[in-house]
Order: sequence, then C-alpha cells, then structure tokens
Amino acid sequence: GQFIGEISIITGGTALATARAEGPATVLRFSRDQFRKLIADCPDIATPILRAFAARSREVDAVAVQQDKMASLGKMAAGLAHELNNPAAALVRSAASLREVLGRFTKLGLQYDSRLKDEQRPMIEHLQTELRKAASDPDALTTIERSDREESLIEWLESSGIDDAVDMASSLVEAGLTRQCLNMLNGAMPPESLAAALTWIEADLATKQVADEIESAACRISDLVQAMKQYTYMDQAQFQTVDIHVGIDATLRIFAHRMKKGAGVRVVRDYDRSMPQICAYAGELNQAWTNLISNALDAMNDSGVLTVTTRREGDQAVVTIADNGPGIPPEVRENLFKPFFTTKRAGQGTGLGLEIVQRIVVNRHHGAIDVQSRPGDTRFTVRIPFEPPKNHEMYSSRSDSEREAALERV
Repeated sequence: GQFIGEISIITGGTALATARAEGPATVLRFSRDQFRKLIADCPDIATPILRAFAARSREVDAVAVQQDKMASLGKMAAGLAHELNNPAAALVRSAASLREVLGRFTKLGLQYDSRLKDEQRPMIEHLQTELRKAASDPDALTTIERSDREESLIEWLESSGIDDAVDMASSLVEAGLTRQCLNMLNGAMPPESLAAALTWIEADLATKQVADEIESAACRISDLVQAMKQYTYMDQAQFQTVDIHVGIDATLRIFAHRMKKGAGVRVVRDYDRSMPQICAYAGELNQAWTNLISNALDAMNDSGVLTVTTRREGDQAVVTIADNGPGIPPEVRENLFKPFFTTKRAGQGTGLGLEIVQRIVVNRHHGAIDVQSRPGDTRFTVRIPFEPPKNHEMYSSRSDSEREAALERV
C-alpha cells in the first residue's frame, strides 16, 4: 500500500499534505511515538520509509527552489514590464507625431521649391497621397518580381535624365510605385521639374517608411509587455474567471522567438470562441501551457506544425496541444508524468515539466490530462472544469450570487 506523513513525523514539522480516499480503503494510523518505535524495532520497514522520505524531501526541495525562482522571476518581470511599457507607449505616440510633422514638412517644401510650377504641385501631392495609401498595404512581391520592377523603374528614370536612379528605384518599388504610375508624369513637366518631383516623392516615402518601422517596433514592445502581463496575471487575484484563449495566445507570443528559428513553426489555432470562461489559477494554468508547448517545440526541433484546439465537452473545457514531431515511444509514454523522468540530455531538462503540468491540471484544477502519440501526431489533451467542485478551497469563499452567476454563465 501507500503511506504518507513520514516527513512531518521524522522532522517534527507540520503536515505538508492531506489525503482523501475516493473509494473503499483500509487505513492504518500510527501516532508519532508508535511510528518512531516501529522504525527503531523493524529495520525492514525503516528502509523503504527512509528511502521514500529522502526522495520526497528532494522533490519538496526541488519544488520549493522552483517556486522561489518563479517568484523572483515574476517580480523582475513585473518591474521590467512596467519600465518598458511607458517608453514604448511614448515611442508609439512620437512615431505618429513624426509622420504628421514630416507630412507638413514635405508639403511646405513643395510649395517653396522653385523648380516646380504652381500647376504641377497638385499633381505631385495627389501622387504622394496615393503612394502613401499603397505603401500602407504593399503588394506581396517575390524576389524576382521585385527585381523586375526595380529594373523597369531604373530604366525609366535613367531615360528621363534622373540622377541616383538606382537608389531611388528601391524606395519607389517598396511603396508600390509602378512604371504605369510614372507614365502619368511623363510629358506633364520638364526633366528638371520631374527630377524634383520624384526626389520629393522618394524622400516622403522613405521618411514614412522609417516612421512606420519605429511605430511597428514600439508596438511590438508593447505587445510583448501586454503578453507578459496576461501570461503572469500580474496584480490580479490568483483564483479568477478567465478566458482560456487569452492565456494560450499570451503563451504562444512568449515562444514567438523560437517559432521563427530554422524552417520555422506554423501555428494552427482551432478555437471554440463560444466556450464560456473558466474559474482557474490563471498563472499556474499558463505554466501548464508553457511546459506543453515547450515540449512540443523540442519534439519538432523548432520546425513543424503546432496545433492548438479548444472545445467544450459537457461541463469541461478541453484543450489539445498537438505537434507533428516523431512521436513518443510506448516505453517512454508510461513514465511521462513521473517526477524527474526525462529523455533530454543532462542540463537540458529536470524531468519536472510534465509532472508539474499534471499537478496543476489534476490536483489544483480537478481536471485530467492524457496523451496520444504516433509518428507525426502527438496530442496532449487537458480537461478543466468550468467551475471548481463544491469542496474546492476557493469555492466556499465566493458569495451565493457569484456562484449563481458562474453557473448561469456555464
């Protein structure tokens, strides 16, 4: 049979765990004095008990160290996120203002350029406006198509007597300018005016592109900060009602850098958006998604298809994380959720990842997890109840109105 409580008796500390029988059971209880006498008088019993004591102590220490590291990392992440968010938001605002200021500067420059005539300026401004719109939604060109278009523009610019045709053509093609667009200028103005017009257009497009890149980079920082907040659920209650898809998407964004390596990973999201929210320890649940997604990426060697599916089955939310890696051998599958079991090389894995997932899903959320695997298709399926069971530690702390609202929502 199984035994529990030897750590608190041997160390004299408080109990670290409780047990509840889910079926018929025969239980033998020892007092502290009886247990110590048993250890002293029966060496054959003392050996397995002390061996289990040592193993459980190591596990408790490993979990405590892990929790301490995660707590420290959470504090650092919270501080870093706060510090990054303000300058990132300022960058986004500055980039938008820069684009507006540059637009006014270009318009003023056109008005005072002596090489242009009054009747030519409206035509140039119209072309600039159209090209800005095209630059906001550029054509998806292949390398060959881009090269052909640049060569065509260079030929047209050189034939029109434009200097720096090679450098100018790249920016114009990037903005979506074609030879047909330039033909509307041909003959409408002399070569010197045409050169001035294209110089203004190219400069306007180049500065807009720089402003767009600044804004895009700043938005990326803001997105990462937001993903970190959603991932850790900073400054929010530990047990709460959450949209399971928000946590999964935040976790996927955390792994974006790995998905771009090598041949890259294609993520397929098959979400049931009609699924109601769940009551969960949101941060811990995200840790489960982290471990499962990390294992899937490792199995595919950061190259393949990662499929995340959500659906509803009765009173449970079901999440399946699948990869098209080589699969898990049957002999390994039997030991997947055992503590400290790992197939990774020394220093690459602790063997606690899936054990932690099982603890979070089964022990903390009263759910279930199972795995199905064959070459090219490995699936970890997690089932989480929408509402905790009646005897859940957090359920009793909720008011009747909160419970009724939750049940109505489900």
